[in-house]
Amino acid sequence: MPCEPLPLSRPLLARTAEMLAIPERICRRRDCRRRHRCNWFFRATQQPCCLANLDADQRRLFDELAQTVADAEHFGYLASKITMSSPYRETRALQDAAVETAHALVSGRKRKAFRAFEKMRAAQPAPKYDGEEPPLPKHW
Repeated sequence: MPCEPLPLSRPLLARTAEMLAIPERICRRRDCRRRHRCNWFFRATQQPCCLANLDADQRRLFDELAQTVADAEHFGYLASKITMSSPYRETRALQDAAVETAHALVSGRKRKAFRAFEKMRAAQPAPKYDGEEPPLPKHW
C-alpha cells in the first residue's frame, strides 16, 4: 500500500518560495519584493500569490522541491522519502536545500531531533555519482 504524500502547509510553501527568491524576482506585489518574503496568499488554496506567475515547468519544479521540503520536515515519518543523504550529486543538492528550508519550519520538541538528523546527514560521505538518483520501480 503506497503512502500518501505529505501535506504542503502555507508556511512550507512560503519558505520554499523564499528559498528560491521568488518573492524578490517574480512576485508582482511590491511589499513581497521589498520584504523578500511571501506576504500575500490565496485564501482558497493557502498558496503564495507569486506561484501564479510561474509557468508549467517552473511550477512542476517548485512542487517537487516543496514535496522534498515536506519530506525533510517530517523526516521520521513513514511517508518521508528522505532517510539520509543520497549518493547522487543532484539529488543530494536538492535534499540539502530542502533540509535547510525545513530547518526554519521545525520547532518545539522536534527541533532537537531535527538538529541530530542534520548532524548525521552532514557526517555522510560526499556524493559518489553524478546526476540524479534513478526512480524506484513502480511496485516499490
